[in-house]
Amino acid sequence: MAQHPHMPPNTYEDETLDGRSFALARLLSQIFHPILLNIASFLIVGYASQSTRGAGLMWAGMCILAVVLPLTLFYYIRLRQGAYADEDISVREQRHELYLFGFTWALIATPILGWLGMPRPFLALLICGLALGLINGVINLFWKISAHATAIASTATIALLYWQPLGIVLWVCALVVGWARVRTRNHTPTQVLAGYCSAVAIILVVFNLLGVRG
Repeated sequence: MAQHPHMPPNTYEDETLDGRSFALARLLSQIFHPILLNIASFLIVGYASQSTRGAGLMWAGMCILAVVLPLTLFYYIRLRQGAYADEDISVREQRHELYLFGFTWALIATPILGWLGMPRPFLALLICGLALGLINGVINLFWKISAHATAIASTATIALLYWQPLGIVLWVCALVVGWARVRTRNHTPTQVLAGYCSAVAIILVVFNLLGVRG
């Protein structure tokens, strides 16, 4: 696997990209893919935030279909069309359209879901997604922040708000995913840390402003 663009040339010592640690890092990146983590965030909120789990999971499903599914389809269609260098979209400039599409689609879907009576915890989650999409999208114009780190930190922080044991486990996973993104040379440690920090800051601010508590 070649060195990715936009990575400082001396960030890593020369080392083979073969071997068990690299294979493990690639596997972890696939298991904790941002799309799957976005789905998990909605399911956590749906399961834990509503008086009846059925109603909460119903709203989680509606949000997933309305927000996550279109972005997922767009990603895979563009991947098959050859718009991205690889599944990780390792070339920073190729991420611009995905950030733009995701932000625009969520901006349309959020008020529609609100009009349908979406509960406040889901509104908070969608606003967090909009804020992170905007901030990380702007950062991506000149620097490659880690989407994996942002996604796992978001899910782990949300889990902490509703069920601390799960949140702690997911934060351990977040540290492992951070290692994986550095091991595969997709990101520097600083880019991973920036993803963690942006996610935690946005979620805590938005959930507190909207008065949403776990």
